Amino acid sequence: MLAQPITVIPRVGTRKAQLGAKLDLHTLRDVIFSFPRAYKDFTAVVSPDQAEAGMEGLFHGRIADLTERALFRNRRLIQARLLGTRQVLNLSWFTASYRRGFSYQYQQLSKADNLWVYGLVKSGLYGPEIVGGEFYTSMPKYRGLVPIYPLVAGITNRMRIEWIEFALKYLDQIQECLPEHLLDKFPGRQNALRAMHFPRNEIELAKARQRLVFEEFFLFQISLGTVISHRQESVRHQPDGPLTKQFFEGLPFRLTNGQVNAIADVRRDMESKQQMRRLIQGDVGSGKTVIAKYACLKAVDSGGQVAVMVPTEILARQMYDRMAADFEPLGVPTALLIGKTSAKQRQEIIRKAANQEVSVIVGTHALISERVEFKNLTLAVIDEQHRFGVRQRLALSDKGNTDLLVMSATPIPRSLALTLYGDLNISIIPDLPEGRKPIDTRLIHPRQRDDVYRFVVQRVKQGEQAFVVFPLVEESDKLDARAAIQEMENLSKQQLAQVRVGLVHGQMGKSKDQVMQDFYDGKLDVLISTTVIEVGMNVLTATVMVIENADRFGLAQLHQLRGRVGRAEKQAYCFLIADPKTELARQRLDIIRHTNDGLKIAEEDLKLRGPGDLLGTRQSGDPWFNLADLIRDQALLEQATQEARELIQADPGLEMHPALQAEIKRQQP
Repeated sequence: MLAQPITVIPRVGTRKAQLGAKLDLHTLRDVIFSFPRAYKDFTAVVSPDQAEAGMEGLFHGRIADLTERALFRNRRLIQARLLGTRQVLNLSWFTASYRRGFSYQYQQLSKADNLWVYGLVKSGLYGPEIVGGEFYTSMPKYRGLVPIYPLVAGITNRMRIEWIEFALKYLDQIQECLPEHLLDKFPGRQNALRAMHFPRNEIELAKARQRLVFEEFFLFQISLGTVISHRQESVRHQPDGPLTKQFFEGLPFRLTNGQVNAIADVRRDMESKQQMRRLIQGDVGSGKTVIAKYACLKAVDSGGQVAVMVPTEILARQMYDRMAADFEPLGVPTALLIGKTSAKQRQEIIRKAANQEVSVIVGTHALISERVEFKNLTLAVIDEQHRFGVRQRLALSDKGNTDLLVMSATPIPRSLALTLYGDLNISIIPDLPEGRKPIDTRLIHPRQRDDVYRFVVQRVKQGEQAFVVFPLVEESDKLDARAAIQEMENLSKQQLAQVRVGLVHGQMGKSKDQVMQDFYDGKLDVLISTTVIEVGMNVLTATVMVIENADRFGLAQLHQLRGRVGRAEKQAYCFLIADPKTELARQRLDIIRHTNDGLKIAEEDLKLRGPGDLLGTRQSGDPWFNLADLIRDQALLEQATQEARELIQADPGLEMHPALQAEIKRQQP
């Protein structure tokens, strides 16, 4: 039953299923393993008498003085008071009405004598108030920690709760996958899943999360362990041939020591009998692509084919452009395979791959498709490693008897990288190419932001480009997402009205790809974006990065964003617009101001904050992990790694652990 589509859920038709797919909810199992991102505390009901600014909770009282009045453009304001014995709590909602008469919300409220309202109390002109609170005209059904799920337009949190209630009826179909000796340390799988969605209290939630985080890490490490234990001999690539020699002779720059050492590591691996499984970890702009190009040409020199997998279409196009520019003059046929490739072109590329008429194919997940077959795939390259799960990595390398080269610009402390990428040897490129100037990073008070945008316009008029990034706005931020988007739009009409501006945000869907492509092609001068901006965008004429509310980003995320500029010889600038309220916030921004070393930034952030959100908002989010955070949960990661290694050593084929073996196979593509 858990493999059934979500359309088996009552009141979920084709349209709702399409919206659910945007949240990666296709089956009932997906619903169960899609966890809440936060919880509302309904464990206690609070009187309006207790309401104070900064409190968040479920308030109950008698409703009085309910009114509604029109504002402008079909916007309406509903106001009421929630009565206590000594104090009132003022309530207001902004709503829309497209018909004559009262709004639907007002009609609901007008039927109630008592009201339950959940929200954040603020200090208002006439006392404590809640704006836009979630209200109930009868006692809420749930009394505990109420889950808040990721949403898309058209799917409400109440719908998500109904979906999980239906799916949990079949929870008994989910088998326990941990070995028996670990069940003394953690709750059972079914109990943990139920408590993750509907915990009775914080203690139950913490235990459930601990179990499921350990499980994700354990399954991940078991997968890595089985890869290592079954590592096979691969095609031994030949010593460097004419293609690699021509490539090195044609380089317009001198390789850094880090690049030279990484190339030596790759050369040694590819010429050995054992499969190469190497991670190239280098800071933004350190020249990792040169190592990838070398490996590709070495494989082609030896008679093989290469697949290069990149996480998004725009990054795939950029990678293809760079590789084709170097490879095709050398007579190495190169192709691009992405979701937007026409059916006719796709068929032709697949035919050429099968006949080895094309040597290097750059693409997205489309490369994993069963229809894509290679005649002699001997090398798989994966860029932006942290964006892919072990499933995708294995699926690509299984297309042939391949060596595997993966690359990552995510700054992770070496000790953590060694644990996370346990099946990979690691080469680190610590230096930047000659002539690359450090990015001039400045902390700017919001009062000076107009000066920053005047500077942006000045640079644009000199033929350069700029990024402006706003923090990702979510429901939990207690901000209105539309207000943030409006602020971005105002910026494009006011301070940046003189230049060509593109705007991208998460609510745009696929249309944002075209905007980013236009920026890449130089048709736009400034790209204003939320954090949907692509890690890895390589725009050589981009020299200015403006980050609004910079104190709301993780340090590594700030460093990644900063790395979108300064890709050429011109001096680049990064303006962090923020007014940090605490000493810790200022210390963190000072680290970014005074160093361009990503690994040092990661280490310093770890020292300052301990195991926290070091990698930024879900930047640690390898698709393998729904719940686990690579830094915050480091102790569980280390525990899971140790347990997995001991189990693999004792039972490499998992013959004595059939349930675990079945779960690993189920999670493979």
